[in-house]
Amino acid sequence: MATKEELDGYKILVDKNRVDMKVCYDDKVYNSSNWTPNPLVSTVPMLYIQISIHLFLSGLVFLFLKPFNQSPLVAEIIAGILMGPGFLGKSYVYLNSILPFISDSVLEHTMSIGTVYYMFQLGLDMNLTPMSNISRRITATAIAGMIIPLAMGIWSYFLLISPLEEESVVSKLKSAFVWATVLTSTNLPDLTRVLANLKLMRTEIGRTAITSSFVNDIATWFFIVIFISISRTEEMASMCISILALILFCTFLGRPALSWLVTGPTLMSHDDDDYNGVVDDDGCNTYKEIHVQFVLFGVIVSAFVTDAMGLGSFIGALMFGFIFPSGQLATVVLERLEKVTSWIFVPLYCLVNGIKSKVTEMVPTGRTIKHVILFMALSWAAKILSTFVVAVLTTGGAVAPVRMNRREIFTLGVLMNSKGLLALITINIGREFYLLDKDTSSVMVVTILLMMMSIPPVVKYVYNPKNNRMPSSHGLRRTIQSATATESTFPIVVCVHALTGDIVQGMTSLLRMSNPTVRSKIFAVGICLVELTEHTAAAMLIVHDAAFHPRVGDSKLNSGQTIHAMEELERDSDELIKVECLTAISRYTTMHIDICSIAEDKSAALILLPFHETLEEKGKDDSEDTNKSCANPIRNMNQQVLTHAQCTVGLLVDKGLGKLFYGHIINLLVFYIGGGDDREALSYAWRMASQPGVHLTVVRLIPRAVGENPYSHLDDILDDQEQGILSLIEEEERQKELDEEFLGDFKWRTATNEAVALSEVVVWGAEETLALIRNVMEGDSYQLCIVGRGNRRISPLESGLAELMEFGELGFMGDAIATSSFSKGTSVLVIQHYYTSSSQDK
Repeated sequence: MATKEELDGYKILVDKNRVDMKVCYDDKVYNSSNWTPNPLVSTVPMLYIQISIHLFLSGLVFLFLKPFNQSPLVAEIIAGILMGPGFLGKSYVYLNSILPFISDSVLEHTMSIGTVYYMFQLGLDMNLTPMSNISRRITATAIAGMIIPLAMGIWSYFLLISPLEEESVVSKLKSAFVWATVLTSTNLPDLTRVLANLKLMRTEIGRTAITSSFVNDIATWFFIVIFISISRTEEMASMCISILALILFCTFLGRPALSWLVTGPTLMSHDDDDYNGVVDDDGCNTYKEIHVQFVLFGVIVSAFVTDAMGLGSFIGALMFGFIFPSGQLATVVLERLEKVTSWIFVPLYCLVNGIKSKVTEMVPTGRTIKHVILFMALSWAAKILSTFVVAVLTTGGAVAPVRMNRREIFTLGVLMNSKGLLALITINIGREFYLLDKDTSSVMVVTILLMMMSIPPVVKYVYNPKNNRMPSSHGLRRTIQSATATESTFPIVVCVHALTGDIVQGMTSLLRMSNPTVRSKIFAVGICLVELTEHTAAAMLIVHDAAFHPRVGDSKLNSGQTIHAMEELERDSDELIKVECLTAISRYTTMHIDICSIAEDKSAALILLPFHETLEEKGKDDSEDTNKSCANPIRNMNQQVLTHAQCTVGLLVDKGLGKLFYGHIINLLVFYIGGGDDREALSYAWRMASQPGVHLTVVRLIPRAVGENPYSHLDDILDDQEQGILSLIEEEERQKELDEEFLGDFKWRTATNEAVALSEVVVWGAEETLALIRNVMEGDSYQLCIVGRGNRRISPLESGLAELMEFGELGFMGDAIATSSFSKGTSVLVIQHYYTSSSQDK
């Protein structure tokens, strides 16, 4: 029978025995199609309001925590807790108007859909192929590091709860195993974000943490499946059989079937134009929006099947992502899901988690705040203690390629405390299977939150990678001239953006033209630049690096194309070019720090950067809409590298350099005005011209003397600042002496080389300079033009070009050539020499 009382949109039904009760929602609450004087009675508008409040609060919290290097996930968890019953929920008005009981069902179901797609995205990112590339020793070390957190997780759980006489020991162990699983996990996306923000991605600690985290994530899902199985003692046998059948089906039938469907003729059809298509890297397969829809439908079907099996819907979505083939379709699906999951579903999950956590009353019955603090301390120290034990037992060999000191081991242990959303999902699974109560789960959520918040400040205070580097000599300048003069190995850093991997062909052609010899081999470090995002596909590239044997095409980004091109370059060079492929994962605003750091670690003499825009079929006349520095992150990154790099930097505007055939006759062109940048540009071209099949044309532009004052062009720079003008005159005279000395040596050494031609032309002003450039370039066909950027150079030949310049990072000459209509088939390489405050450029 039903009671007469109806409160807040639900009824209480009491059975005849007066013991069993059911809470049922009132039917009229769901009738949102009818007009009602209060629109908030409908649950869907209420959902919108709840999400809006949570996003607003998380944004405010993130603005406050951003200076402390906290992640957006931390802010979203805190905002969910603030909206929960422990804080704002204490207000009866707020609780009944914003978080009524009737809204819980809609929140739960919407969160379930978001969790399913998040699990699919996680499985799609976590490619299992790198697991086979990681050495057994590293895998064994990562697994050994999980034993102590498992033990301490079980022990600390029994310290937290109050033993009850009627509760069985087996039931306690099941609940303890949930927390042990949480304590063992290390969330890969959150760890990647922390390492990228702290610029530790390329350090030994960063690579070790990423690899261990990848192994831990795989083990965590294995543990989750175990405690789901043991949570139902009476159905344990059938659950184990279902899990085994699911694994066998996915491995031997599901993955081959998906591979056939993705690469089969159905998806490669080009006839239907009803949907927008996406062409893969080879330009062959066209994936349309309907294909993405079928993939998303397959996620729901997989979730339904595993939920019907009693394993939970998220297991099916995760397995579907695991077995889905890598490729362009997977990349397109990720692009569709990423922003929806990270901006909507993840905050919604944190909101539901906060509603279920009553932080202000989280001390379990029979325990005090001292037990809670001890529980948190043991949980925080578990990974650190585990890292120390493994480091001692393996004498440092398995933890990292080099022995770590105590400070580094402690830092690695703190980093392994990165939990993230995976830990919250594990706790909520324990709640759903009635293994955790509200008090203990609230303590666990707060513990995870404190562990996540402590990582950035502790690591930043304890560990500074700069202190572990060998001090560099201030007198040693890494330039092309110094590398060429000593006839030693020529180290070059080549940067390629992951989403524009086609530029790698131009870069490899440039490396082939750099004339590697037995006396002066080339050491090329290829860096795949990946923008840091919320999912873990970028982190998978680091796993490839850690495995030291990456497989081409495993990544869902275009890094496979970069790796393949660099490896092919090494094979074709007869061991004259040694290649190393790395990945820099960061936001574009700070990516220049990673590039400069890698260049310093590798003692690079030259950094090659791709220009941010394709100018192959675009001249100055039709390029009116130019991207500004603040609007183009890649362009801003190039400018930051030019500013902060402590070696020579080359900016390549590729207009078909990658299409040159190996062994083809190459015509080089160098315009020489003067200064350190031009000397570096001519040194690089000189090195190229020392090999057969390369013809070098050098055009030296000499300013015509006008009037009695040869320094009249400096008057516009510094009007009547006598000391400033004298400094400029002194610097200009010194540069002229260095130019004459360098050019004299160049003429003497190339006097008998018929492949090198030098001409000197006297011009004045910008108009004559541009006219000369046009005449020279229209007079012959050149594949590559190398010019100096002209940084810190004041020349009368460039006066007036500032008003016409579109891209300041190319310099006056580079911009005039690259954006001109007469240089469509000529690639341009702009060189900037490294300057110091006490530079004695030679």
